[in-house]
Amino acid sequence: MRGILGGKRALCLAVALLLVVCVPVCQARSGSKADKHAQKIQKKLSRYKTGTLLHLELNDNTECTGTVNTLSDTSFTFNNTDTNAKESHNYSDVSNVDKGKEYIGQGSAPKRHIHIF
Repeated sequence: MRGILGGKRALCLAVALLLVVCVPVCQARSGSKADKHAQKIQKKLSRYKTGTLLHLELNDNTECTGTVNTLSDTSFTFNNTDTNAKESHNYSDVSNVDKGKEYIGQGSAPKRHIHIF
């Protein structure tokens, strides 16, 4: 007497069910390292107010200093203080963003207190 579902048939069904259950579900990834880096730069730039002096290092080993005007999904506009020109850069073209350390105008530098002991 054969089993309830038959020998080979039950075995094939069990193996198929086992494969479906055991195979992990693949998650959608956000993209390559370049996409993650671009998202990181976008997030970093969004933290600064419009008009904040920033220093950008670009992937082509150039640097520029200026202020950010507008941010979009893939790029941003930047006022370069060296050339007084508006530039458009993609987030993926920027390797690093730092807050500028130059201070313009008298009395605009951070206050330093001298502690006398």
